[in-house]
Amino acid sequence: MKRYTIRKRIWITIWTASLFSAFVFLIMTFYLYDKFYIQTQEELLINRGEKLVTIYKADGFSDAFADSMTYTNELTETKVFLSSVREDTLGSGKTFLRQQDLERLQDGYAISVTRKHPTEDVDILMTAFPLIRDGELDNALILYMELSKISEPFQPIRLMITFLLVLMIVNLLIFGKQIIDTIIQPLIQMKRASQVYAQGDFSHRIPIVYDDEIGELADTLNSMAESLGLVEEQRKEFLANVSHELRTPLSYIRGYTEMLQDDTLDEKTRAQYYDIIENETNRLQRLVTDLLDLAQLERDSYPMTKEPVVYSQVLEDVLYRLEPIARAKGVTIESDLDFDLIILGDHDRLEQVIGNLLDNALRYTEAGKTIYVKTFAETDYAITEIRDEGRGIPKEDLDKLTERFYRVNKSRTRQDGGTGLGLAIAKHIIERHEGSLHFSSEVGKGTTVTVGLPLLPEDDFDM
Repeated sequence: MKRYTIRKRIWITIWTASLFSAFVFLIMTFYLYDKFYIQTQEELLINRGEKLVTIYKADGFSDAFADSMTYTNELTETKVFLSSVREDTLGSGKTFLRQQDLERLQDGYAISVTRKHPTEDVDILMTAFPLIRDGELDNALILYMELSKISEPFQPIRLMITFLLVLMIVNLLIFGKQIIDTIIQPLIQMKRASQVYAQGDFSHRIPIVYDDEIGELADTLNSMAESLGLVEEQRKEFLANVSHELRTPLSYIRGYTEMLQDDTLDEKTRAQYYDIIENETNRLQRLVTDLLDLAQLERDSYPMTKEPVVYSQVLEDVLYRLEPIARAKGVTIESDLDFDLIILGDHDRLEQVIGNLLDNALRYTEAGKTIYVKTFAETDYAITEIRDEGRGIPKEDLDKLTERFYRVNKSRTRQDGGTGLGLAIAKHIIERHEGSLHFSSEVGKGTTVTVGLPLLPEDDFDM
């Protein structure tokens, strides 16, 4: 199948339109000439002939009839004469008529035809009227006009139509070039840009010249390139972070494993090395588990079983588990829980979210400080507020907290935090519950985490 580019198809359309328009104009020219102007002149001949016939019928070959013929011959472009059909003399006019013409005239009918002049090389428009005497055709009144003289007044009209036709074709060509400039060229630029994007370079941008659909498409492609560039940067950063997070525990495990091969180590040192290897192994296992959970959450394949849950019971279970850790650190946890809040959710996953949020609050809250946990209902939502008195988070970092491996303190040690994936996982779990996760903080005064989850309508209670 032959492939036509858009440029070719536009030009084919323009030339087709031009040729069709030219054809229509030509048809209109001949139609106007044949159907209007020639017809008008024919009617003019007929009217003049009928007037002469009327005078003839009233007075015969009178002076009035002769004067009328003279007037017509001298003052108009119409030539008129009498043809005696009973005589056969050269120039009598009989040669203007043919046998079929004589038969119609004999029957009393007028004729109107276009044909060659019998003695001159010109085309004429001729009408002939029968002049009956004693019931027989005696003479024929013939009126004719040269078609060249008829067409002369029509020439300005033809020139005007031709000029309009040429003007229209020129405009079509200019319009076609404009179409190519405004549509094809931007499309070519978009094609080149897409080829650049396919090679992994998302820094290229398409210039937006026109504020129309083409401009909107270019802007969309630029936005897409920007998004792809951001995704690519996040991917590279993610791979770098994963590599770093995996390399660190693996380096510890390898290093201490090599040192354990030293036979001179005492049992106490050997036990310390074993503890370090175990801790790093557990850390590595948590990292891999979090990575798998995050990957499943991002492609909606994370196993999740939703059922009616007493929401505050989830928080109470997490608080019960973390209470000894908080007491050992010297941090107080105060709770105000509403046990009437029922939601539709996965108990274990919600525990994972609340546990992660409370674990962060404990990690960054110093001894002697307090963490406040509160649940309440607000417009069909169960709201949880976890407020600590810790270090606080700068405002510019709040929107990035749920990004993978994002750290507020870029130089924090491995003991300061977890895998760096907990909040990203929490965000996805909350979104899978059609809820919201919001952070507010002030440096030096603490952080408040607000979790909103839809309440289960009372009609759906099935406990």
